[in-house]
Amino acid sequence: MATTPNSSENSGSSCSIRNACVGVLCVLLISAVVGLLAALSYFHNQPDRPGCAMSYSRPRYVEQTEFSRSWTRYSIKYKLYLYREGGYDAFDEPFRIPILFIPGNAGSHKQVRSMASSSASAFVELIGKDPSAVDRGQIGYDFFTVGLNEEFTALHGYSILEQAEFVNDAIRYILSLYPKTRAVHKISSKNTEFALPKSVAVVGHSMGGVVARTAFALPNYVEDSIQAIFTLSTPHNNPTASLEQYVESTYSNVNEFWRNGFYNGTLDHVSLVSIAGGNLDSMINSDYTYVGDLTPPKNSLSIMSTGINDVWLSLDHQNILWCAQMAKKFARVMVQIMDARQPSQLLPLESRMKLMRRELYSGIELDEVVDNERTTPPKNSLSSDYQYAHVYDSGTLKLSSADMRGLIPKSTKSTVKPKALHLLPSVDAESKESSEKVLQVLYDPNLFASDNHSNMRPVLLGCSEQKHDNDIEFVCEKLPEPTPTKLPLKRPDDSREAPVHSLRYMEMPSQGLGRYSHIGFELPSRPGKSGFLEAAFVDKPRQMDKDPGYVRLLAPYNIHVRTDDEGFGLRSRIRLVAPENPLFVFRAKVTMHRNMEASQTLSSRSRFDLVALQTDARHYESKFWYDQSDFDIAIHGRGSYLQTNAFAVTSRDNSRLAGTWDGLYIDLFVDTDYYAGFDISLRINWYSSLNRMVKRHDMALLALSFIWACLVLAHQLHMWNSQMQLRFESRDMASSDALVARFPGCLTSIERLIRNGTLAVMLLVSALTPMIQELVSYAMQNSWSPGTLASWKNLFMGVRGEGWTLCLAPVLLVVISLGFIILEAIALTVVCELASWIVATVAKLLGEGNPLVIAAEADVLGSAKDATRGGKQGLVNTYIRPIVITVVFVFLVSACLPYQFAFLVIYLAQTITTVRTMAFSRIVVSRAAKQQGNWVPLVSPNEQQRQKSKHTTKHTAAAILKDRSSYQLALLLFWTSSLPYCVPELLVWVRNISVLWFEDAPSDHNLANMAGYFALRMLATYHIVPRLGTVSEHRSSPLGRRIVRGLRIATFGIFSCSVIYAWLFSIRRPYTLYNIGNIISAWLAIVQFTNYPLRLVSATYKPCASQPVEPRRTQSAEELHSLAWTDRGAHTTKTALTAVSDDYLDRKLR
Repeated sequence: MATTPNSSENSGSSCSIRNACVGVLCVLLISAVVGLLAALSYFHNQPDRPGCAMSYSRPRYVEQTEFSRSWTRYSIKYKLYLYREGGYDAFDEPFRIPILFIPGNAGSHKQVRSMASSSASAFVELIGKDPSAVDRGQIGYDFFTVGLNEEFTALHGYSILEQAEFVNDAIRYILSLYPKTRAVHKISSKNTEFALPKSVAVVGHSMGGVVARTAFALPNYVEDSIQAIFTLSTPHNNPTASLEQYVESTYSNVNEFWRNGFYNGTLDHVSLVSIAGGNLDSMINSDYTYVGDLTPPKNSLSIMSTGINDVWLSLDHQNILWCAQMAKKFARVMVQIMDARQPSQLLPLESRMKLMRRELYSGIELDEVVDNERTTPPKNSLSSDYQYAHVYDSGTLKLSSADMRGLIPKSTKSTVKPKALHLLPSVDAESKESSEKVLQVLYDPNLFASDNHSNMRPVLLGCSEQKHDNDIEFVCEKLPEPTPTKLPLKRPDDSREAPVHSLRYMEMPSQGLGRYSHIGFELPSRPGKSGFLEAAFVDKPRQMDKDPGYVRLLAPYNIHVRTDDEGFGLRSRIRLVAPENPLFVFRAKVTMHRNMEASQTLSSRSRFDLVALQTDARHYESKFWYDQSDFDIAIHGRGSYLQTNAFAVTSRDNSRLAGTWDGLYIDLFVDTDYYAGFDISLRINWYSSLNRMVKRHDMALLALSFIWACLVLAHQLHMWNSQMQLRFESRDMASSDALVARFPGCLTSIERLIRNGTLAVMLLVSALTPMIQELVSYAMQNSWSPGTLASWKNLFMGVRGEGWTLCLAPVLLVVISLGFIILEAIALTVVCELASWIVATVAKLLGEGNPLVIAAEADVLGSAKDATRGGKQGLVNTYIRPIVITVVFVFLVSACLPYQFAFLVIYLAQTITTVRTMAFSRIVVSRAAKQQGNWVPLVSPNEQQRQKSKHTTKHTAAAILKDRSSYQLALLLFWTSSLPYCVPELLVWVRNISVLWFEDAPSDHNLANMAGYFALRMLATYHIVPRLGTVSEHRSSPLGRRIVRGLRIATFGIFSCSVIYAWLFSIRRPYTLYNIGNIISAWLAIVQFTNYPLRLVSATYKPCASQPVEPRRTQSAEELHSLAWTDRGAHTTKTALTAVSDDYLDRKLR
């Protein structure tokens, strides 16, 4: 049996479809695997483990009903409460120190309970130990909290402004309460005069911290009413999700206001403390919590919870509020900084910041930060009249509780102190090597457990030897001591509720100690049951610099340290020369080597196991590991996008005190008597790094998905304009032939973008863009200003790191975003096809004459022809209905509905139209097949030919509907990328409606923000965009050809500019993608509308007499098919389709 041309075409079509499916599925599989691995890495392979204990409280919230409309216009929408802890607070009136809690995104006023309860407990504990603390102004806190309707402030910038205005009104009301309540409630038994509060301390969680800082920039802010802000997991530098323009503009204006405030001195009295949760915080990027680029170091403090003393945990976004360890530490710090004698109700700024650094920072960072602030305390001459004193000849002091008990004398005089003095020979001041010495002290606080005194640390004394006859006496004076570093001895599997035991480590430079003959350690004469102390003057630990580079870290990179190395000691520091790149996680494996000679004389176990500490010069992030041979090292940078303000980039104070990145420090604390060295093996943990690359660039996925949607739609239009081959398919030799749709489907275009090299170009450009940014910034670093340099680096995804690693995250995200578009296309196609199948099936079950069949026939055969004949129904469908819909939309959006709601209606209407068109295509094809099956050859050849022509006409019309449905589905896919930017406003709008609040942001009623989408939706309901290629019907006249060429160039020029802009700028500001989609939609509506004047130009064009007249010819099927979709309402459509069918049938018969 001979193979027909139609069968070969069918075979080629099937092969093309099969290839398309294979290419699309391969990319989808790759992106799905990468996304799945990133998700699994995020949920199951985090660098940190949760370890929080639950906190408990007995909350009671007293609503401030007097805070009504007379105080604030937001009283309908927001509420103010006073927290009271059951069992502690007996009065419902505030009379202590006011503090205001602001919840974050979708947060509740009840989230204050853990920190408020812990603060009440800490205050009661303080008064129990020291009742006189009240007379020093430590009178406790009144925690106020605001109920903000659980608004989505992270997604809606106008809500930030409204909440900040409400906070200022609330503070004004809170301060007005205290003149009355302080007069009623007697706080101090000694009648101490306390100043009336002039300011309120503010605690903000998440976006609540941004609201607190925004309050300063509003007109209703009362000067000096806020002097201290404490923020928990607050993204200060950049918004977490810029889905709306007001969020970005609010951030920009507020940050600029704060920088200018410190420039001109208006904010010099304000302190800002930012605490971040670290790796476990999945809601915000902890990189954005750093405030060193916004405020001077003397006014600010940034720290991770992993480095906070007595916390030492990574905390997730909500956990940071109720974690017992964090709540108790925060409460202890807050209790210490209160001072009701001051109008601010807090310690002065310098004292307050110094105390918080001492309480929050680990000692090593603190020693480096506040060393320039330390002042020598008054010298107190002390005699050597101790219970006993012991002089050590060697350069090392090693004590255990058993050793100290052996030194206790049997009888002592009643006049001596119940202390012991241990004297260690000091350094030789005249020796050249003395300046290179440091005093290292390591001790276990259990040594002081039985002394029942508040000082749980040794007192360091500088002692000078004096001889009296045959006796030697030491005259000592107290030395300024560095703050000890706590070394937590907590394993990952230890109980969360159990208290963390920790060692103390101090390191003191030898400068100034040479004038003393001995260094004294004042210790309890009766030590605890356990504990030890070790002190020695040693050579200053040499920092071991290692520069492995990322290439060498692809395989394990080994570092060997032994006893004879200069860097080995009680504390050994290794500096890894690495860029400030938070995308990578490094896997460290430590192998300890025992000192075989010493271990034979010691117990079978060392005094303490390995303690590792991760720090850097920024004093921002530190982290401990105990007794872990394997651990993951990850850092947090300063955000993807740098500040463009010169203060943030070049401030000398920031460089000197806040510190600049110069690598990663790893400090290892080991028992040098038990261990003789260690080996460290480092490598990149790719599995853990994967989720950081993807999670930190989640907004980039939106921008790249939009870019892919633009490329898909542009490719479809290109194919529609150029590849217009008329093909037929034959079901059998006796059947009629039908036209096949020529507007490419979404999946077909995606597959061709993969095959024609577009994907390869995208991957190449994504890899080259950050590398070009880095090369240009390096070349121009001395020529450009810091602001210009930062703006250049902020393009695309922001430069993070250096070298070849810059390209990894962009390449991964390009592949994943393409997978997103494929999933969207598949989902939309399946949903629309399924819905259309249901509609067509219902129409078939209803039989002939049902409204669905009538509507399909009318749509195919040109129901709009009634308009051309002047029919009432055609007039309504063609002119009146669109005009009424437009007027109603314009009125509603201008008056009450936000344009985001209008876009949602447009999107749903477009979905319904797509399903409707697909259903009509199914109905027409089904009826054509049914008529073909019922056709009986007639005697008259003309009647037979007429029935075949009618059958072919319906197949051709079905193909036209399929073209239109493919176009409508393409618009639906393109508009899906704009949908996320409408969700935030709709959520806030619904919440506002629920509390009867009808005030919206001014831009929410801007008609221009939905005009493009609306116009294209109205025009694309029954018409497809005209072809602008070589087969355009408007090329018969010179003017038509020029207009078509200009429209084609402008169309693809707009698509190209949109892709380039989105590539460079919209990853940082995704909200601009909605406007880009609106512009493209408006242009496509213009192109579609120009079809009508172009037809008029082509119809009125008459060639000049000098021009040769072409012989009259029969219109081709291609031209007639074009005429069918451009003028579905004209009466000639049906005739033309019948003519081409008759002509084709005659040729087949011949």
